[in-house]
Amino acid sequence: MNSPDLPPTKAAIEPLTGFSAFSNTTPYTSARLLQSYLMLVIILNFSLLFLKGYSQDLGYWQDWVRQLSTSGYDGFNGNYPPVYIHWLYLVGKFYSLTAIPLEHNDLLKFLTQIPVTLFHCILTFIVFRQLQTARAKPSLLQAVMVLTVFNPAILVNGPIWGQIDLIPAVMVYGSLLAANSWRYTYLAIPLFALALLTKFQTIAFAPIFGFLFFNKTRQHIIGILLAVLLGIVIFMPSIIAGHFWQSFRQAYIDTLGQYPMTTFNAANLWILLTGNTAPDNIVLFGVAQDSALARIFMAKHFGMMLFAITSLGIFIHGICFLIKNNTYINSNQLLSYSLFAATICALAFFTLLPAMHERYLFPATVIALGYCAIARQKVIYPVLISIICALNMLIILEINGSDIWYGLSWLTVGILIVALLDHLTNHKVLTISRVILKRVGHVPFASFWFFMLASTTMMFYFYDRYHIHQIELSEKQILLTDLPLIYARQDHGKMAVNRSFDGNRLSVANRRYAQGIGTHASSDIQYQLPDNAETFSFMAALDDEVGTADVQFSVWGDGKLLWQSAIIYGYERHIPTYKLDIRGVKMLNLKVASLKDERWDHANWINTVITLATVAAQDK
Repeated sequence: MNSPDLPPTKAAIEPLTGFSAFSNTTPYTSARLLQSYLMLVIILNFSLLFLKGYSQDLGYWQDWVRQLSTSGYDGFNGNYPPVYIHWLYLVGKFYSLTAIPLEHNDLLKFLTQIPVTLFHCILTFIVFRQLQTARAKPSLLQAVMVLTVFNPAILVNGPIWGQIDLIPAVMVYGSLLAANSWRYTYLAIPLFALALLTKFQTIAFAPIFGFLFFNKTRQHIIGILLAVLLGIVIFMPSIIAGHFWQSFRQAYIDTLGQYPMTTFNAANLWILLTGNTAPDNIVLFGVAQDSALARIFMAKHFGMMLFAITSLGIFIHGICFLIKNNTYINSNQLLSYSLFAATICALAFFTLLPAMHERYLFPATVIALGYCAIARQKVIYPVLISIICALNMLIILEINGSDIWYGLSWLTVGILIVALLDHLTNHKVLTISRVILKRVGHVPFASFWFFMLASTTMMFYFYDRYHIHQIELSEKQILLTDLPLIYARQDHGKMAVNRSFDGNRLSVANRRYAQGIGTHASSDIQYQLPDNAETFSFMAALDDEVGTADVQFSVWGDGKLLWQSAIIYGYERHIPTYKLDIRGVKMLNLKVASLKDERWDHANWINTVITLATVAAQDK
């Protein structure tokens, strides 16, 4: 059923490469629009990282990065296919090189989400190009692009939740574009294989590639050979480590029976039939357990049968479509048809099969966007699917509102400043902003440079935030905590050395420190000093693990007040280092007083260093 080798037009046949401009826009205008959308994608993805993600999945990334950074691929027990595992291996190398502790925090989330941000940019680029190729009206282009950039399912699944479902979904979209292109058909199967090597759930689209195989069969045979080679390359680290069969089994076999439930938080048919997390071996519709029909109507088998029937129907209908339109079919027609059929496959996979998760509707969101872009109709599908998918995830995801206070605060202040300036300058601010954006749009690869700048800025921020700042001691300096502790008393808990009151790394003003004392007001800590003690340097502040409180620090030497802080509330960002003269002091007392409510008075003494006098100075 190979299509006849007719010389179709580039716009009709080459959905991957055409870059047609609208009749009422110039190429420069189109380029500026695309750059603006890509920059918005980067800003949204990086900003939403600071929301609280799904702890269990982020815990998996943490555990897998730790395994890969310590023992490599040998014995790795993660249950994901290898493509994303390779990225986690690189993340592990980053932690090893920077010596930043591997912890469940925003830095880990940022590093694991970098590929997701890139693929959101790729999706935005492809959708924009497809809308141009299809000569969509400007109003439709803007609507679909806004839905692509601000898509709630994409943003909840990726930067907020911390998952990677966008990556294989975009790969499937790309493979469908390749399958329906004039030049790149042979890349369709390798791209689909790459999606399967990233997430096994993309097997839902197998019926589509089943009937597309019979269109340009020779190219797809070449693609199958390339896919085999690609699989060998992707699995090569596991093969070299002698771990291939275990990693293959974990990713593609063991996961099939991991959740023996009708549905695992997925709002689908099984919520209606059995409720959430019911066992998948229950028999439906009142059929007796000992009946001959019991095996058919067992929830697990019944769901698989429904999906198999649906998939077979899509495959047969696709074959009939190829036969009926073989003489007149062009790539845009076949692409539109296959994208809509793929959307149905993804919907059926989530709706009918048992053991679905809340996120498994996600690929339908991406494919529906692609269908809308090429068909220029039925925007309702990506809108509804995106909303349903996002709401299903938000039911499970607990978003901590306080995580976005600082971001929202900056946004609120910024909007007020811009509005005031715009008002005082007779609306010249926005006019100037538009001119600047137009000039930025003319910069070659502006969105790429913006991504590099944003990524670098984020990396510097996270490095400073999560790097453990070590204090370097000279030959005549010692740590206070290395001296004899006479006693330590506090109203709650126990004094912690080099840890906060809650047992975390010492963190003050969004910076972490290796050395210090974590206590809880009210507290009194006394150390015995050596005879040649000369100065005592330190920082004093509330730990970041609490919000605001009110405490007062003081240092006493042999019962005399040497230093007392102002009231510390916890919002302070400039924490100075104090240096006190302690010559002749035998007993040094560090005190923290609780002033009002003492429930959050987690106080830190940071970089507590005793400088000793030299022998010559001591003799004087």
